[in-house]
Amino acid sequence: MKSKFYLVVMMIAGVISIPATAQKVYPVTSGEIIFSQSNSSFTQSFLVQYPGASLQDDNVRFTCFLHIGQYFHMDFNNSFGIYSGLAIRNVGMITNETLPQTVSTTGEDVPYSQYNVIRRQYMLGVPLAIKLGSFKNHYYIFGGGEYEMAFHFKEKYWTGSYDRSGPKTKSTEWFASQTPTFLPSVFVGIQFPGGVNLKFKYYLNDFLNNSYKSGNNDQDGALYNLSDLRRYQSTQLLYVSLCFQFNTKDLWDHDR
Repeated sequence: MKSKFYLVVMMIAGVISIPATAQKVYPVTSGEIIFSQSNSSFTQSFLVQYPGASLQDDNVRFTCFLHIGQYFHMDFNNSFGIYSGLAIRNVGMITNETLPQTVSTTGEDVPYSQYNVIRRQYMLGVPLAIKLGSFKNHYYIFGGGEYEMAFHFKEKYWTGSYDRSGPKTKSTEWFASQTPTFLPSVFVGIQFPGGVNLKFKYYLNDFLNNSYKSGNNDQDGALYNLSDLRRYQSTQLLYVSLCFQFNTKDLWDHDR
């Protein structure tokens, strides 16, 4: 973590050292369409305890609401610049899981059921990115890092099948403990003329808090609580997004 902090400090120091007279600052408003996917697995101890359990994480989650960002771009010339700002995104994952219906601490056989599980967070992010290309032609590549704060969690799942034909259970919570409060990520992308860009983003930490305990999953014979996250070994998240950029310089200049 210290090395990442030092890298950010060096980037900021480098930007500050560039003469202010060469800077062109303007605001950009953005929306996104996100296609996310997780790389998840169960712990070995959970699979030993429940040999009939399984996890499929190849589901792509599509979402277009609510994603909005307000960024400020700083161009030092026509080829090199940076941007930062604030963004709100709806980010999450879908898994198909076969799980025990009851808890067994003695290793005895238990009945299993299929579940389709969706978990998502609304997150407030602050990115810092470098961009290189032809800004006059609105064609450039960019890359950087972002810290996001998770503030509204939702979990919903369908019992009995993977196709969502069974009963649905849903719960929501503000500033929940089911995920880390802060999630760091890195991203790269390419901006095309016409205001559209393509971005790839990878979260550096697990999306779920794999030590989160819920229910009586240590009590033999109890109903198994799906919201207990200790069965996960990893829940890595990545996504590809289409972003739509709107240069709001005229509105910004008018407000000033």
